[in-house]
Amino acid sequence: MSKSLIIEKPELQSHAHRFGWSSITLFFWGLYIYLWLPFITLLAWWIGVKLFHLQIVELHGYAGVIGKLGLYSAIVVILSVTLIGWANIERFRFKDSARRVDNTPVSVREIAKLFKLQENQLIQLRQKQSVIVRFSDKGHLTEVAEYIHH
Repeated sequence: MSKSLIIEKPELQSHAHRFGWSSITLFFWGLYIYLWLPFITLLAWWIGVKLFHLQIVELHGYAGVIGKLGLYSAIVVILSVTLIGWANIERFRFKDSARRVDNTPVSVREIAKLFKLQENQLIQLRQKQSVIVRFSDKGHLTEVAEYIHH
């Protein structure tokens, strides 16, 4: 009896062999569907154009849009006038004030005092490239260590 190429007992295949062929089959089904996408897009576009023509032209759907055009225009004008007016009022209110001011520099002494560190210790930490800083649940500084990159 000659050996058949058809697998009569697929349960005899290893899991890796079945997974491999299932993956290849899934890939080619995806490719097949992907190749049909331009035709599906064209079909959907054609159906959309036909529905648009039916609703707007044949069933006179444009009449409803034309009837609401005045209301829509009034809403756009009201919103525009309101926003432009508000912007002008804010510009008039703040025209002479400096809204963005420079931050005053904080000295090393003030920072060290806030975190209860020695000034020279803070200066050394500021010269490090990276440090690890740990705080307690109450927000107090508990540990400072240099982070060493690997």
